[in-house]
Amino acid sequence: MLHLYDRSTMAHSLTLDLDPPLHRLLTDRIAALGEALIDWTEYLVVCVGDQEDDITSCIGLSPLVEPIDGVRYGTPAFSPHWDWLAAHDGYWELQFTFGSTFAYVVIVPDQDGVLPELRRLCRTYAKT
Repeated sequence: MLHLYDRSTMAHSLTLDLDPPLHRLLTDRIAALGEALIDWTEYLVVCVGDQEDDITSCIGLSPLVEPIDGVRYGTPAFSPHWDWLAAHDGYWELQFTFGSTFAYVVIVPDQDGVLPELRRLCRTYAKT
């Protein structure tokens, strides 16, 4: 799991040997934050082998569980609770916003070894 939670971790992530589409996505998103939002946004890149509990430990919620009702993805009562989900060249980007400035952005690779249930959720709901 790659957790970018401040200017330092964001800058460091761009020095890593990342998959080129992921590097491009992070570069574009971090640059777009500007001074106004860089301190109010966290990125979480899910990696092969990461578990749902790892996501919850980092951001306090799971994309697979609606946080108010506790309804899990795959059940009839589930409804999307993120603000935006889009597909990008082998990755999905889920955005959760809180108030007018704070956001968690979860980036999920479409790769074997990444939580299958999370990949299904992304495929089902992503805008392309």
